[in-house]
Amino acid sequence: MSPLGDLAGRRLLFLNWRDLSNPAAGGAEAYAEQIAQRLADVGALVTLVTSTYPGAQPHDWRNGYLVVRRGGRFGVYGAARRHLRQFGRLYDAVIDFQNGIPFFAPLWAPDGTPVICVVHHVHQAQFDMYFRWPLNHIGRFLEGTATRRIYRDRAFVAVSPSTRAEMRRQLALRSSVHIVPNGLSTQQEIRSPRSRHPAIAVVTRLTHHKQLSHLVAAVPELLRRWPSLQVEIAGVGPASSALADQVRALGLERVVTLPGRVSEQRKSELLSSAWLTVAPSLAEGWGLTILEANALGTPAVAYDVPGLRDSVRNGKTGWLVTPDTGLTAALTCALSELEQPARRRQLAEQAEAWASRFTWQATTERFARVLASEIGRSEPGGSSRRRAIDLATVASWPMGGVDLDDVERRLRKSLRVTDIVSRGEVGLTTLLTGCDEVGASIALQRAHVAPATLGLATTTQVLCGGLQGNPL
Repeated sequence: MSPLGDLAGRRLLFLNWRDLSNPAAGGAEAYAEQIAQRLADVGALVTLVTSTYPGAQPHDWRNGYLVVRRGGRFGVYGAARRHLRQFGRLYDAVIDFQNGIPFFAPLWAPDGTPVICVVHHVHQAQFDMYFRWPLNHIGRFLEGTATRRIYRDRAFVAVSPSTRAEMRRQLALRSSVHIVPNGLSTQQEIRSPRSRHPAIAVVTRLTHHKQLSHLVAAVPELLRRWPSLQVEIAGVGPASSALADQVRALGLERVVTLPGRVSEQRKSELLSSAWLTVAPSLAEGWGLTILEANALGTPAVAYDVPGLRDSVRNGKTGWLVTPDTGLTAALTCALSELEQPARRRQLAEQAEAWASRFTWQATTERFARVLASEIGRSEPGGSSRRRAIDLATVASWPMGGVDLDDVERRLRKSLRVTDIVSRGEVGLTTLLTGCDEVGASIALQRAHVAPATLGLATTTQVLCGGLQGNPL
């Protein structure tokens, strides 16, 4: 059964830097509010405390949850602290969304209140891009040493396995880190016919760490082979003016278009007509823009960096390239492959199949498992925290081998709420999180079931909750 129903009536506080109505909102805001909306739909009482912006109302009630706007870019942290001190006792759990610097909710929340910290990606290398000394050093300290000390044994959520690996490597976090990937909206997109000529489209927030200047710099060389190439980079952000200056300096005004913010319909039209999308980011938590393009049958060229290396199936839904080998060569190879209609159709089919595995409903259910687990631990008689293990194990039972109804009943009764049991056409699959094969075997013995197969989960299986069907 889904754990969502267990959260009905629970009071949940979300702390996020921005909300979706903020002109500077991006993927992190979509993640927070897609989950908030679905939790509210099942009866959870959600409050989102976030920053204000020019023209914003201090309170907003939409999609079934309350948005409270207080403070600006940095003042929101003090506002969140005051809100927790005044109203913290009313909440059953606090979800602290880190955007470089978390809200340090454990310092302000009442003792015993579960706090979950969500990390989209590690920002250590980015502080130098946005701040001068000493603010860059302060930022690294707050994200690293201060977070490690203040959150100690609190649970974390990462949106991809490679993000979790960077949390371990760069921030030295030792707490439990659960993987809850981004989802995609399931509404039917309005598609445009695929362009007859090579075309590249990117729709994202234009920030410096996304390094879209690398894409613009590659265009003159690509034009030598594909003189009809068109490139559209849609979005707004602090890197907008620098990109426009670069386009003018290279004389690419007729080739590279910067339309600014576009509607959802226009985004679908751009991505569906393009041959490629490109993500030359320094790092990402996941790569939501890549999956949005994949859902429309458009593959991606991306740097092989944390987050992006999980969202791209190399050679199947796109291509990964190491940053030091250069983007131009990778784009040349990709466009050459896509000139072949059969290969273009194959990549489109594989990209759509991959993207179809990720929905906001599935994301919310996985997030709800973490929430339910942490709330259960805080209540009388709740179990103590387990040793943090980043491995996961998959057990499966094919159709016709055993009584799957009985096995499923035993598993759901015995396993932890964060373990995922799924039923599909090929049989029954269980993703046992936070344990190796030995730990999984012990857990299955307690459930009095023996798996047909048992093995460590791959990255794809972790992202897809155990994986049923074609793994790409």
